[in-house]
Amino acid sequence: MLTLISFVVLLLVLIFVHELGHFGAAKLMGVKVERFSLGFPPRAWSKTIGETDYQLAWLPLGGYVKMYGEDPSSEEEVPPEMRRRSFAHQPPWAKIVIVAAGPLFNLIFAAFLFWALIWFGGIQHLAPVIGPVAPESPASLAGIRMDDLIVAVNGRPAEYFDALDTALEEGGGADLTLTVSRLGRPETYLLTPRRQETRDLFGDPKVIYDLGISPRMKPVIERVSPDQPAALAGLRAGDLILSIDGQATPDWQDVLNVIQGPPEQRGALAPSPARPLTFEVSREGQTLSLTMTPEMVTGLNGQGDITYTPMVGMEWRPIILTEAIGFFPALKMGVLEAANMIRVTLISVQKLITGQVSAKTLGGPILIAEVTGDRARAGLAPLLNLAAFISVNLGILNLLPIPVLDGGSLIFFIIEALRRKPLGLAFREKAQWVGLVFLGFLMVLVFYNDIGRLVTRFSTPPAVEQPAPAPRP
Repeated sequence: MLTLISFVVLLLVLIFVHELGHFGAAKLMGVKVERFSLGFPPRAWSKTIGETDYQLAWLPLGGYVKMYGEDPSSEEEVPPEMRRRSFAHQPPWAKIVIVAAGPLFNLIFAAFLFWALIWFGGIQHLAPVIGPVAPESPASLAGIRMDDLIVAVNGRPAEYFDALDTALEEGGGADLTLTVSRLGRPETYLLTPRRQETRDLFGDPKVIYDLGISPRMKPVIERVSPDQPAALAGLRAGDLILSIDGQATPDWQDVLNVIQGPPEQRGALAPSPARPLTFEVSREGQTLSLTMTPEMVTGLNGQGDITYTPMVGMEWRPIILTEAIGFFPALKMGVLEAANMIRVTLISVQKLITGQVSAKTLGGPILIAEVTGDRARAGLAPLLNLAAFISVNLGILNLLPIPVLDGGSLIFFIIEALRRKPLGLAFREKAQWVGLVFLGFLMVLVFYNDIGRLVTRFSTPPAVEQPAPAPRP
């Protein structure tokens, strides 16, 4: 029920923002708005205020603003005195403003959400404590150890762990000095970052520089998911994991490595047998031994293939430091965050068109509803982050040059401005049909992907390694 309610509310808010853009721009241009609808028919509720009928409809997968004189195929004649209130009789630039305002409001709304999250909640950082140090890495060879406290990077005080990440990114491989505190004594090291070839979000080659240092993540449990292996075995929030199958786990990365394997081996394309694991945990001064068997959880990789990862259903308790941000710095950061999300979304669209990203990665209402439910259960901040992400995607999607979408209408009106006369009605109607067919195929594809993921998830047999039968006496 939480998933359904949060999904519907989220959609209605984003649709309202989009249609409010069209509505506000139309009013600004003096165009008469006959109806403002959230959702598609049948109508659930309506109220007429002034010259506009405001309605809420039962199908919350869209909305619309109906403007006077908007339909060029209508036989209704616009009297001369009403032409200034008719959408069809507006100059091309006014039509462009009205049509572009919807997607633009979605993009602005994303920036507003990011600003609100940053200003009210601050920015969360990890404490500047060093976790596992990779063997034979620059940090390891220099003598840096787990639990060292980072005091300064390149002589600048380091309040948060990401001060080191920022210095590595800005340095581009140049030597840096790292000052750490160990047992209250400061030590300064001159380190040469190592060059690492990796891949970015889209699988493209990327070069980074690192020292072989990870942030400290003590293996303390923050939350245990109900009805999952960890909860069924008796693990609780606050438990400190000491070892798994006799292997010491001083850091959360060690816990993940035992359950899921090294990072490069996670996300297998086929389920593999999972064996029971014995956890030794510390709870309220007592040491307990609990046994559980991970279950395979499905996911998606960058190519859209379904992956299988063993999980037990628990989350790590991070040590979070919150940095307060002022109004105007938060506003700037919110705009930059929205701009970066717009950039990533545009790159995703471009790679989908060129085939560099698989169409199998696309998700529809079912996937969105699932993710929305998960974020709603995680809290308000994750849900608002998701709302900003979907708002950006909704804005970009509507700007695509496809007839029946806002982007298609913008193309028509730009051509109208260049030709100094509207496109022919017959051409526009044919183009609208092409757009409808394209969107129909797109909807079939995303629903196919969504249903395929559900079928795979529920049909995957338990990947559990059964214990060998005991010998008969």
